[in-house]
Amino acid sequence: MTVSTVSIDSAFFLQAFSELAAIGRDPSGQGYQRLAWSEAEREAHRWFRDRAQQLGLTVWSDAAGNSFADLESQAHRPALAIGSHLDTVPYGGAYDGGYGVVGALATAEAIQRSGLKLARPLRICAFTDEEGPRFGTGLLGSKAVAGTLDMELVRRAQDRQGTTLKEAMARFDLDLEDLPSAAQTQPNFWGYIELHIEQGPRLEQRHIRTAAVTAITGIRQVSLHFVGKTNHAGTTPKPDRRNALRAAAETIARFSPWVDGQEELVANPGQITVHPNAANVVPGDVRLDWDVRSPDPIRLNTAVQHLMAVAEDVSRPFHITVESQIFHDVPPCPMHRDWVEAVQTAADRLQFSCDRLVSWAGHDAGVLGRVMPAAMIFIPSRAGVSHAPEEYSTDEAMLDGVQLLAQTAADLLTQEEKS
Repeated sequence: MTVSTVSIDSAFFLQAFSELAAIGRDPSGQGYQRLAWSEAEREAHRWFRDRAQQLGLTVWSDAAGNSFADLESQAHRPALAIGSHLDTVPYGGAYDGGYGVVGALATAEAIQRSGLKLARPLRICAFTDEEGPRFGTGLLGSKAVAGTLDMELVRRAQDRQGTTLKEAMARFDLDLEDLPSAAQTQPNFWGYIELHIEQGPRLEQRHIRTAAVTAITGIRQVSLHFVGKTNHAGTTPKPDRRNALRAAAETIARFSPWVDGQEELVANPGQITVHPNAANVVPGDVRLDWDVRSPDPIRLNTAVQHLMAVAEDVSRPFHITVESQIFHDVPPCPMHRDWVEAVQTAADRLQFSCDRLVSWAGHDAGVLGRVMPAAMIFIPSRAGVSHAPEEYSTDEAMLDGVQLLAQTAADLLTQEEKS
């Protein structure tokens, strides 16, 4: 079925993006502080709901703090959902997440104005707590909708100031124990498409305007807890030293070169906590957190098992005990094949160059894609920088992505029901 190209309103998108970008700027001027469950993040959700209401969309929220806006047509059918998230990492940029939400609003405005006869509703999604640095609960909003939340983990979650996730949610009149009820809306979702900056350099380096994502990486974050013996740095005899930091360092030194020799695998030793953290004390307690990623579930499992084995092996000569714990686990997720093709078909109609890429960053689409059809669209990121104040995509690139999202959504929304 051939569908006339829908036309986005560039001025509408750029104005809305500028409005969102004014929310949550760090006072120092170094990026954004829209951490999940902060006042700034909640302000962004209020802005989203106000903007959606101005378009005449039906606005609602769920028990996880996610915000939604529906353009209803044939409302008895499940909705095509598009969107992203509104939270940022500490000192993050304006584009990660927020671009996809504003692009989804601009898509709704374009489709609403087009007068197309839709076969099902369009739903705009603004998910919460996608990034996860505050409580270690990344992708919380989409996991709640997907019904894949680990409630034991979220009940234990707290930030570095000792505030629990339950307390943070209560400040905005939300009850942590109600989180599972967000999954009750899942049958009302037909599928999900997310527009996002690439957060990497591939599209820019190849001079390609857009990409259809073929799969989203799996992410497994592993905590290694090394326990030795705290003692005096000068007087403790060398054979008696049980230096937990030494074992952690040896783990990094041995595991990292092994990772370098593997395909479709990356691993980052990103956080280390040393106790008592003094130069003249043999450290007896060290926590080393790793982030391991692969789009291949077998490679991911093998790497994590090997990491744990290396930690135990290097600790033995130092008489160190080591405990391993997986504290964040998102399986790899292939995107829906037909919807990847739908993105490509729309790009061809618009005469946009379009690559096929694996996403090495996690996204809400990787959670929802395990319970419903899902797809992603990427646009170039300048120098591949993300999760930093320097994060940037040009207006032209952003408008390309929104136009491609709008065309893909229009194509899917005007398909006749096959069943």
